[in-house]
Amino acid sequence: MKIARTIPLLLAFFISGPALSAQVLINKINWQVSRVQDKTKLPFEALSEIKLEPYQTFPHKLRAVVAVQNTSAKTAGGLVLRCALTLHIVRLADPADAGFWAVPFRVEELRISQIMPAGSYEAKFIHSQLNEQLKKLKNTGFWADALKLAVMLDPRPGDDPSMIIRESVVNIKKP
Repeated sequence: MKIARTIPLLLAFFISGPALSAQVLINKINWQVSRVQDKTKLPFEALSEIKLEPYQTFPHKLRAVVAVQNTSAKTAGGLVLRCALTLHIVRLADPADAGFWAVPFRVEELRISQIMPAGSYEAKFIHSQLNEQLKKLKNTGFWADALKLAVMLDPRPGDDPSMIIRESVVNIKKP
């Protein structure tokens, strides 16, 4: 009689197990900028878009902050966070041009030693090399109108891929 009651409970547990499993996930990506005024760097603040004329370099410090959360009851360790930066390229002479996403120009890896149970970690990607890429577009007839950061945690057994991959795009507009 006891076995008859426990079998349906065990089946329900194993069927719903992956959906209820805790894992490390990427919550969000925030773009931030530290503006430079009179050779003084100001504190970082949220950035919604980059204002930049074609063939002009970005005079401020740009970074992306990736919020990673451990929803498990165990400490998560040995995590690897990978990112790729990509520019969306358009023709300057044709405002109706849909453009294209170029191949990633910056690929970076950040190791997170551990995140405590139900804890979080903010990873800061500070080496965008945006100005170097913008210089390469100078006098080509093309310009970037967006910057995309794609981030992924190295997968582990039982991870839901939709929770460990995120992308964020910041538009580059003329002032």
